[in-house]
Amino acid sequence: MNTANTRITGGEFRGRGIKSPNLEKTHPMGSRERLAILNSIGPEIVGATVLDLYAGTGALGLEALSRGAKFGTFVEKNPKTLAILKENLEKLGIENFSVFAMKVEDFSDENSSEIVFIDPPYDKYEIFLDNFSKIYENSLKNAKKIIISHPKNLNIDLKELKLFRRTDKSFAGAGISIFTK
Repeated sequence: MNTANTRITGGEFRGRGIKSPNLEKTHPMGSRERLAILNSIGPEIVGATVLDLYAGTGALGLEALSRGAKFGTFVEKNPKTLAILKENLEKLGIENFSVFAMKVEDFSDENSSEIVFIDPPYDKYEIFLDNFSKIYENSLKNAKKIIISHPKNLNIDLKELKLFRRTDKSFAGAGISIFTK
């Protein structure tokens, strides 16, 4: 598999490269988007537990760990992408993490992560929306902040998040919705 490189945008690992598959379907979120998200939640990252669902290369969770999160959990089902994620964690020398090779909707976050990143593949977005209630029950109901990436023109209206304060940002073809309890 061909690989491409992307860089961590801030914190301890700022400027360090991580691998990503050079595939159209699987790509890490752009550095502009990651930088905007992490800067917008800033100090909340320090000491927090984070959950990276549809982790891919782990770019979002790695950014959080670089900026002081105390523990990161990564969930990714694609074996090739999972191998790259593990290589990235090893390359950066990160030890405070767990990785689960499974479907997001089958994962249960017993540790109740405080900050959750969700970046599902856009070509499978309907599956994510169809499974959101189960994902919420299993992994999100105790989260303080949920960040969801989605196609820019898609208005995501999730009943489970109605009581959260919502902030929306848009970039090129991506929309980012940040839900805060």
